[in-house]
Amino acid sequence: MAALGGVALAASKTDPGLMPVPLFESIEALRSSPAVMRRVWTDSEFRKLLDSWGRTHEVMLGYSDSNKDGGMFTSTWELHKAQHQLHVAARECGVNLRIFHGRGGTVGRGGGPTHAAILAQPAGDFSGAIRITEQGEVLSWKYADPVLAEWNLEIMIAACVEAVTLPTQAASEAKQRWHDALEVMSADAFAFYRKHIAENSEVLEYFEQATPVNELEHARIGSRPARRTANRSLDDLRAIPWVFGWMQSRHAVPAWFGVGHALERFTKRSAGHAQLLQEMMQGFPLFSSLIRSVEIAMAKADFGIARHYADLVSNEALRNRIFQMLHEEFERSSRLILDVTAQRELLENNPVLSRSVRLRNPYVDPLSLIQVDLLRRKRAGEKDSSLDYAIGATMNGIAAGLHNTG
Repeated sequence: MAALGGVALAASKTDPGLMPVPLFESIEALRSSPAVMRRVWTDSEFRKLLDSWGRTHEVMLGYSDSNKDGGMFTSTWELHKAQHQLHVAARECGVNLRIFHGRGGTVGRGGGPTHAAILAQPAGDFSGAIRITEQGEVLSWKYADPVLAEWNLEIMIAACVEAVTLPTQAASEAKQRWHDALEVMSADAFAFYRKHIAENSEVLEYFEQATPVNELEHARIGSRPARRTANRSLDDLRAIPWVFGWMQSRHAVPAWFGVGHALERFTKRSAGHAQLLQEMMQGFPLFSSLIRSVEIAMAKADFGIARHYADLVSNEALRNRIFQMLHEEFERSSRLILDVTAQRELLENNPVLSRSVRLRNPYVDPLSLIQVDLLRRKRAGEKDSSLDYAIGATMNGIAAGLHNTG
């Protein structure tokens, strides 16, 4: 394509060239990424391009689609493993690798506290160069005010400096225990998520009726269609509306589903596993970052409000089955998060954020109830441009109040 357009891929003295950046985003793609890039980097034609770019190459990892494909727990762990194995492959092939992190602003799309995420990268692999997507409302929250912009950039730079200068975070024996534990929990979370969410056709029907995802076009905040094609399947639905719909309806499913199941099964396997989880919270940045991110999202969810959205589902039996399944896992995840973090309530150890959520939610709740009523009127057949405008306004208001769109 570049040749047809008269664009050179190889760099020269007067032209930096055009570097293709591979993107790996499904769970299967993340697992195969090291082998794929080895083949690319050892290809005779591609080696010439690498030489022209100073043996430097960038690879992008997709956070949101891996979450939609495999759930929060497995996405986090597979991304971590893919990063490490890509760096191993790059060193073997003599390539200076830079990872492009396709993180969204929300927890369900790989977002969350940036400082913790940078420190949670595989120990010894971070070279100091990093690329991260900042998009949507995150841009205005972080950079619209010069003081906030400077503060957020300081946080990122400080995290990068700390990540580069940190010694190996733990003895190899301890790290192996932690990795083995995450492997077991990830497998449990993945199987649970695939069975109850990704491969459960009733969930998609519930999602389309219990959330405003099909009315997203009226919000005028999306840059692309919600679906890749006209097919009505989860694979065809983009990750952004998937997270958006669950957050608007206060379920926040992508940010926590399967985490409680995995933690509970792990603690029941051995009497010492609960203590191991405490040890991982203190010594394994990846695990503590995952747990803290899940905790933040769960604090913003509200199943009392979500029940009102669930009432929009026409099939009563389906509605009750899916809502009960989601609510049970939410309660289990909340209980296990509190056990692991040794807290009595979510965000107990983060009073500033806790207060922020408590102050915002009372203003968001009325908007949610108004949105439910507007959606009910629209789906009953009422046709009015002012109705569509009002639905879009509630979407923007809820997104701003929760600090989450998708």
